[in-house]
Amino acid sequence: MSDNGEVLVVATRQADAIRLCDILCLAGYRPHWCPDFSCSERLQSNGKLATSIVAIVLCHRVQAQPTGTGPSGINLPSELPNQLRCRRIIAVSDCTAEQTVVSLLDDGAHHCFNLLESSSVLQVRLEAALRHHGRPINDILTSGNISFDLLKRRVTHSGFVVDLSPKEYELAYYLFSNRDRLVENGELLTSIWSLPAGMETRRIDTAACRVRKKLKLTAEHGWELKRQRRLGYRLVRTH
Repeated sequence: MSDNGEVLVVATRQADAIRLCDILCLAGYRPHWCPDFSCSERLQSNGKLATSIVAIVLCHRVQAQPTGTGPSGINLPSELPNQLRCRRIIAVSDCTAEQTVVSLLDDGAHHCFNLLESSSVLQVRLEAALRHHGRPINDILTSGNISFDLLKRRVTHSGFVVDLSPKEYELAYYLFSNRDRLVENGELLTSIWSLPAGMETRRIDTAACRVRKKLKLTAEHGWELKRQRRLGYRLVRTH
């Protein structure tokens, strides 16, 4: 069986943990189970494990559990994406309501899948998400005075680290990877937020505004991030 790396499974219920670990084993990954978010401390204290973990799978439950079975689920701590910048966070939830899905994605999850789907379908979805976010061929992407470290998920401007949120980083990297072409709003929603293309675009405009300000993407600094109303964004080099 192939060894695609280690995945941390965060689930309060043992049955959920066993199911997700079995699915990941079948997909060629080595899972580790944590019942809560002490996983961030575990990663920081174990250097070998920290470098081998490729993703975190969070089991999120909102449906009521039988009395006496413990907590019904766990939410994504706001600080976790920043603590674990170089790892993918995949939420698997028993609730598919739009508000819940959007909340998990806004909090830093890169994907949100339905926990109630069959194990075979869930395995295919997890494999696709992990494969899509596998180790890049090149670890560094540099355009002019802006450089992306794809392993550390960190961006520098003229040699100085710029503090971007996980979604801001992904948006910036996607725009630089597709510079000089119009990237439509629908493409950004599906590629960055894993949301349907037809949803409202306010989250894109907010993130783009912050990226423009933090990375100084204005004509006088050599870059220009242009918003084309109702269409999308285009990043161009000005000099």
